[in-house]
Amino acid sequence: MLPCKHRWLENKPKGISMIGYADRILSPEQIRKIATHLMAALVVLTTYAMSTHNAWASNIYDARILQRIKFTSVQRPKVKRIIRKSDKEIAVVFRKYGINPNAKPVFEKLQRASSELQAIESKEKRQMKKILSPDQYKTYLGLLQATAARVIKATRTKP
Repeated sequence: MLPCKHRWLENKPKGISMIGYADRILSPEQIRKIATHLMAALVVLTTYAMSTHNAWASNIYDARILQRIKFTSVQRPKVKRIIRKSDKEIAVVFRKYGINPNAKPVFEKLQRASSELQAIESKEKRQMKKILSPDQYKTYLGLLQATAARVIKATRTKP
């Protein structure tokens, strides 16, 4: 074994990697502290990514509600919150069924995921109806229909 300034490395059993040996290097309290810091960093990065770049922007599934309907200063944060929550739920369903939001839609995958996606859409519609004016809600429904038609059309086109 090569000379090392860390005595504890000299006692490391042969055949065990440093990763496998980490539980003997760090105390459980140190491991918890590192895990807490990593989770906090992940939350910050996720929040930053969501706020600076909408993951759904510029893909076929994006109805661009926030850009196409005029909202009051009271409505906008509420609508953003609803859309952000729906986007997160949709992302989970997409991962579950192997749907890539940036790729050409695959009809069979969307069909398998349809009941879960429809449940998310129904919940979003109920929430939006409470916030939007009748005219805004009508525009909102029209945007959803246009988006659905665009996705269905894309599943039928040849690559």
